[in-house]
Amino acid sequence: MTKVKKLIYIIIVLVVLWLLYYFNTKKSNFISKFSFSTYDSLNTLIIIKNSTDKCIKFNFSLNNRFYSSLNDFIRKNSSSYDSEKIVLNLFNSFINSIVHEKLFNNWGSMPLTRLNSTGFAICGWQSEIFSQIIYNAGFRSRVICLNGHVVSEIFYNGRWHLFDVDRKLFFKSEKILGYKELTSEPFLFKKLNPKAYLTNLTAFSEDYKNFFITKYDNNFIYIKNKNKDTFLINLPSKSSFIFPYFPDFKKDFFPYNTKAKLFLPKGFRGKIKNPLIIVDAEGEGIIKYKNKEFSIPKHVELLKAEIFLSQQFEDEVYVKVFSDSLSLVYVLNPIFSKLGKYNKLILNASDSLNVGIIKYNETSNSIIYPPIHIDLLNHYTLQSLNLINKNILHNVKNISELYEKKLKQYCINYNIDTLVVKHRLLLVEKLLNNTNLSLLNHPTTYSILTIILHGNDNEFKGLFIPYYKYNIYKNIVCKYDECYN
Repeated sequence: MTKVKKLIYIIIVLVVLWLLYYFNTKKSNFISKFSFSTYDSLNTLIIIKNSTDKCIKFNFSLNNRFYSSLNDFIRKNSSSYDSEKIVLNLFNSFINSIVHEKLFNNWGSMPLTRLNSTGFAICGWQSEIFSQIIYNAGFRSRVICLNGHVVSEIFYNGRWHLFDVDRKLFFKSEKILGYKELTSEPFLFKKLNPKAYLTNLTAFSEDYKNFFITKYDNNFIYIKNKNKDTFLINLPSKSSFIFPYFPDFKKDFFPYNTKAKLFLPKGFRGKIKNPLIIVDAEGEGIIKYKNKEFSIPKHVELLKAEIFLSQQFEDEVYVKVFSDSLSLVYVLNPIFSKLGKYNKLILNASDSLNVGIIKYNETSNSIIYPPIHIDLLNHYTLQSLNLINKNILHNVKNISELYEKKLKQYCINYNIDTLVVKHRLLLVEKLLNNTNLSLLNHPTTYSILTIILHGNDNEFKGLFIPYYKYNIYKNIVCKYDECYN
């Protein structure tokens, strides 16, 4: 009996010790909801402040955007029990979350960083991320590499269905068609659906169809594992995370993204690890990136060039702050960080955070515009289709011929300022010549022409200046190679 009592006593002690350990080590989440309204979204900033003496991990949702995981993306964007409706809901949510750009192309798919931070990717990474989302949602999925383009295929209702998230399209007869049907009967490419996006228009070209029907160089990559990554931001003690700063067309080397600034206090020394892409730093201090130290502000351009040249994403930097504060500048997806009249912010943090709204005071050295991208100007799709139907590029050899033979009369017919169009044509052709491309053979020729002809000044500047700045930035990289390595 004594032995039994001792055993019971030992068990009770072990249970009590385990319970004490569990409740002392269990990390409780602090979830807070914050609603606010604004009539001046261009100058409104959200500030998230850590007033505690320890680092706090958090993620956030703004107007149901920004995602803590791919499963979070699925939860927020799909509420049906029908297989095709689930896939279409996720497809539509995805294509309205991301645009096509090559910047940071070598860094891989990085699903949550692409969605929440850059907001852009090339066709290959877009297709891989979408296929991964679909696999996480419970469907078989695969990526099809077409030697020049990449698409996704999803298996449901007993068959494969093809989705091109980069060009924001699929092909539908009675049902959404698959790769096998399209390559066996190429006339089915005329079943393009929908036709609401400017990016859809590339599917009208023979080049697009040829990606598919040259089957000998196409290959399939099946998604086999669920993605379990989570998106958590580290906010050190006495630091603030402030966003969304709009693109600065004077300072930013690629002014498309909105930005978040992580303000670190004077005297801070330590590592910062976040799943956001750093593009700048402000203040005075030292930043160690990939074992190279950069004195800020003296070597800030060299730091930016190092990030630009990097072959892989680096989520951790070491920082020493000398001034009253130093801020790390991260890019954010401008689609996700767009503020409306009424807004809702939800924070999920490891401890309590302070939230507030402040006004951004633009400096005289800034040129601030809302983010613009050609993939988002879908209200010009009908005008672009009109240009395609007119076959406006037929029998022209250069920009001068295009203007004199086709565009000049088009401008007269539609009451468009010919001087403005000529000026825009010259600017775009000069820019493209520096990239070994011509407007006449560019993959998105009709979309670009539509903005040249019909876009307002802000839309044209918003499209032209980012690529102009990006081109100039290559000179910084050249200087970096010469004077730093």
